[in-house]
Amino acid sequence: MGARGRLGKAALCAVLLLAAARPGASTVWEPIARLSLEGGYDSNVLHDGQSSDRMTRVSPELGLRLRDHLWDARLAYGADWIVYERLAPGGIWNHRGSLLFDARPTRRLALQANLRGGWMFDSIGLAQAGIFRAGRDSAFLLTGTARGEYRLTRRVDVATTLTERTVRFEDGTGGAMHAPGLEVLWRATPRLSVGGAYALGLFQDFAAPGAGLAYSHGAKARARWRATRHLAVEASAGPALWLGAGGDTAVVPELAVQVLGASRAWDLRASLSHGLGIGSTAQPGLVDAVELGVVRRVGRRFVLHGDGGLWHSGRVPSGADSVTGYAVGGEAGVLVGMNLRLGLAATHFARLDDVPELSRTTMGLRLGWELPAR
Repeated sequence: MGARGRLGKAALCAVLLLAAARPGASTVWEPIARLSLEGGYDSNVLHDGQSSDRMTRVSPELGLRLRDHLWDARLAYGADWIVYERLAPGGIWNHRGSLLFDARPTRRLALQANLRGGWMFDSIGLAQAGIFRAGRDSAFLLTGTARGEYRLTRRVDVATTLTERTVRFEDGTGGAMHAPGLEVLWRATPRLSVGGAYALGLFQDFAAPGAGLAYSHGAKARARWRATRHLAVEASAGPALWLGAGGDTAVVPELAVQVLGASRAWDLRASLSHGLGIGSTAQPGLVDAVELGVVRRVGRRFVLHGDGGLWHSGRVPSGADSVTGYAVGGEAGVLVGMNLRLGLAATHFARLDDVPELSRTTMGLRLGWELPAR
């Protein structure tokens, strides 16, 4: 009886411990909710060099976060309702969505995905993505990356990658790039990994249906370095073979460097690249890009944010008929309580060629609210 009693107590304790552990291991969900109100000035609404107007912007965003101890997924939809006092009193809508996924189902396997898309009726969103085109056509924009990395041995990692970029305008023109790849990295030190990668590129030109598909095959040397606990650097370089839609071929050098940093006080993202891609006019081409994004938190109340980019693109392989554009933006905000942030925001973009009508500046006072995470 004593043994039975002890066994029964042990079984009861195990059941209670299991019942207590299950909620911690089960999927947890929480809502995502944000709202931003902005009022200000736009210097060139119609891209004619003389259409300045007062602007009001309302930007709601709703979503859902699902997570447990092995994975974390965030799905969100947002919109921008933009009203111009004289030129668009009824307002126009931009729509956007995002999916972020991060999982580590086993000790050796890591999965990541970042997908963002939107239907843009205002060209500011396109300019911030490096697309500069005159006119007022709406456009569909999709960008994304995915990565699955597996630790094959203690010092060797293998990974599959995918890069996606699509821009399609209302008149049917635009372009797309689909680029799956394969990587093998050797851990030379605990902080440094080196190796090689292969990437296949498929390029669509929507202006030439049925004959606008080009290909590329790229071989690159890869390096990944954890410089400090807060800073990481990734770099790649190598040749790519371009197989154009018209039968032309060329060898193009490609180079990319990216710096990522994060701490409690700041976040940093900087990149430099040269290679095949979707250029400033949303056509496949040879693209040079410099991008920078910084967030600085000062104390518990003040936040400074800035980002920008310079994009130059032309035909493969010579870079002829090139287009160069840049975009910068920033916000200085202060937390005023009740999850509210008050800030002053500004953006400016332009093309550095014979299209001065694309030069545009916006400035406004912004009030933002965000539902705090659990």
